Amino acid sequence: MHHKEFIAQLDEAKILAAIARAEQTTSGEIRVAVSHKHRVDALAAAQKRFVKLGMHQTPHRNAVLVYFAPQAHTFAIWGDVAVHEKCGDDFWKGIAAKIAPKLKAGQFTEAIEEAVREIGEVLARHFPRAPNDKNQLPDNIVRD
Repeated sequence: MHHKEFIAQLDEAKILAAIARAEQTTSGEIRVAVSHKHRVDALAAAQKRFVKLGMHQTPHRNAVLVYFAPQAHTFAIWGDVAVHEKCGDDFWKGIAAKIAPKLKAGQFTEAIEEAVREIGEVLARHFPRAPNDKNQLPDNIVRD
């Protein structure tokens, strides 16, 4: 699938609302990115994009990137070191397993909303929002 088709099928308002809801209860940051390139190794691409976006510079190292490479029909979820220490590989694999059927069915917005909700719940447990927390990263969908 071409990235433009993928993006055209996304309900950006719903995704941004899901990110905003998730970030209301945590100091963590969640971003969504869609690549226009054919990325065979989505995880490696997600890691690079994570750094390019400055997501590794959050004070608590608790940012998460949900990355899609629609031309290669693949995606990856990359969490910073503090998040990964708290949840481990099984958490990421569990989210991937839950959203993969929705992605295959063309329910892209729903898949992203579910991933964001689950990530937000875990971030809220491990990194609750403090009264002085500010949104440190934009919530928009990144396109590269």
